Amino acid sequence: MLDRSLRAQWTHTDDTWRFDLPTGWMQGRSTFGGLTAAVSIALAHRHVDPSRRLRSFTVQLLRPLVPGPVEGRYRMHRAGKNITFADVDLVQGEQPAALTRMVFADSRDEARSVAPTASWSGPDPESLVDMPYIAGITPEFTQNVAFRWASGGLPFTGSDQAKLAGYCRFRVPFGDVEGVVALLDAWPSPSLGMLRAPAAASTVHWSAHITALPARFDGWFGFTYETVIATDGYHTVVGRLYDPDGALIASTEQLVALFDREGAAQ
Repeated sequence: MLDRSLRAQWTHTDDTWRFDLPTGWMQGRSTFGGLTAAVSIALAHRHVDPSRRLRSFTVQLLRPLVPGPVEGRYRMHRAGKNITFADVDLVQGEQPAALTRMVFADSRDEARSVAPTASWSGPDPESLVDMPYIAGITPEFTQNVAFRWASGGLPFTGSDQAKLAGYCRFRVPFGDVEGVVALLDAWPSPSLGMLRAPAAASTVHWSAHITALPARFDGWFGFTYETVIATDGYHTVVGRLYDPDGALIASTEQLVALFDREGAAQ
């Protein structure tokens, strides 16, 4: 369950925090990055003042994580009057695997507010169909996610643009900030739509801002995704997540390494 229940799954013995990554959530050679980030943030929540909400995080995925035990190492760098800065390292097989840096902050009186500069209104999600999970072809973790594609090229269809939009939600129960974090990483890189043959893509660095938590998790979340620049095999992709009521609640940016075959791209 991708929600605050992840926090209780961390166990503390012999001055070490441990978590068992589940099976069924692989993304290529590694555990789904959204789960990796959610698990890291869940450990930080065991330490940070509960009045402070996650506002921003960055993740560096250093090497593949596989199902089984991982060790978590929490560090609080500073807890000021309003903001806490903290890190969580995930270690597996005595090798560092992921580093997550987080900013938690209290709410403050708002002198000014700025409306989102971009919005998206897609077709009725009930008019669209779920994308199928095909074992051995689509990533294993996607069996846990319902996708309804609204626009943009599907991966490896030779689209003339690197952007997409649609609706999503987890098939397993999800909620709280851990669920939002995991959902931000569910969609494939939009650059894959421009390829004509299967190729691997791997996130190197991921950052996100959480504007608000949704009032409910029982509907379809909208998502838009676009590659804003790509050079030397590295693609910068930017996404926005909208809650079931259409409000923008989070934005994400990833640096993706694309291992496309020669001649696969347009």
